[in-house]
Amino acid sequence: MDSERTRRFYSAYSSFYDFTFGKLTQKFRSEAIDLLDINPGEKILDIGVGTGLSLPLYPPYCKVVGIDFSNRMLEKGKKKIKQYQLANVTLHQMDAASLDFETDSFDSVLAAHVMTTLPNPKQTMSEIIRVCKEDGKIVLVNHFSNGNRFLCWVEKNISSICKRIGFRTDLTLETLINGTSVVLNKKEKMDPLALWKIVRCINKKGSNGHHPLCG
Repeated sequence: MDSERTRRFYSAYSSFYDFTFGKLTQKFRSEAIDLLDINPGEKILDIGVGTGLSLPLYPPYCKVVGIDFSNRMLEKGKKKIKQYQLANVTLHQMDAASLDFETDSFDSVLAAHVMTTLPNPKQTMSEIIRVCKEDGKIVLVNHFSNGNRFLCWVEKNISSICKRIGFRTDLTLETLINGTSVVLNKKEKMDPLALWKIVRCINKKGSNGHHPLCG
C-alpha cells in the first residue's frame, strides 16, 4: 500500500471519523483497554491513536503515549487532551514501523484498528515487540482474514478498492505473530461474522518461534 496515499485519506477522514467508524468501534476500544489490566504507574503505548477516542478511557494512574502518522488526526487528539484534562497523555507523530523509543520502554501496547492500514504490518509488530517489556501485554483490535471461504472470496474481490483508501483485507493474525516472541493467550470475535477480533498477547522476550493460537 502507498503510505502517502493512506496518510492523505486519513487526514481528510479526520473531520468526521469520530461520528462514523470511530463511533461504531468505541466499544471495542474500551474492551481492549480493559484487557491491558493496567496497574498504577505503568506506561502504555497506543499505536494509531488517531483522533484520541481511546484517551479518556485510560485510568488516570497510568502514563499514555499515543502515536499516529496523521498530524490532522493528532490535532483532534490534542483537543481531547484539553477537553478531558488528560495530564497523563502525550501524543507524537511517528511511523509505527520505525518507533522512536528505546527498547523495553512500555509495560503494554495497544494497537486498535491500525494494523490493516499499514504498508508493513509485520515490521510494525516487530517494533511493538521491541519496545514492549518482557511479559508485557500487547492487545490488537483488527480485522483479520479468518479462512471463511465466502468471506475470503469477498475480501479478494474488494482488496484492490480497499487498498486505494488505505485498508487491506488479506492480513492474518498468523502473519503477525508466527515466529515472534509473543504468546497469544486470549482471542475474541467482536461481531457475529467475526470480521473484527480482539487479541491479547504476552511478550516473552528471548523466546522466538511458532506459538499455537489459543484462547
